[in-house]
Amino acid sequence: LFIMQDNKENKNGVTFCSWNIRGAKDPIKRCKIMAPLKSLKVDIAFLQETHTKLQTQMRFRANWIGQMYRSSFTAKDRGTAIIIRKAIQFILKITISDKEGRYTIVAGEIYSTPLTLINIYATNFDNHQFFKKIMDQIDEYNFQNVILGGG
Repeated sequence: LFIMQDNKENKNGVTFCSWNIRGAKDPIKRCKIMAPLKSLKVDIAFLQETHTKLQTQMRFRANWIGQMYRSSFTAKDRGTAIIIRKAIQFILKITISDKEGRYTIVAGEIYSTPLTLINIYATNFDNHQFFKKIMDQIDEYNFQNVILGGG
């Protein structure tokens, strides 16, 4: 679990968190994941190894979550999610979800500033093509102000 906090005295300060949750099919485990995110007032969370399909990932919904973007592979392997708190003024422009559950890219605006969020669950071996594919997409779409989370 990694948390980066901007200066909260600035009304537009944003708190980021990147967390490899190692699976979230179990409802009790989902609660144990969501509770600290809420109590720490995380604005944007990058979750890796969600191990969920679309039906289960929808169960991540909570009253403080405004938007959620995801990629999945199987219910036992991989998966990434980007969760954005309801209070954050994020306007979506484009989302790219990897069909192998390795990354999610979300581009838009936050407080009128262009922003790209990339959540990566990389392979555990040296795979230059994997990172080249992501870098090529950043170039292709001319993404700006990239914030990268992952594990």
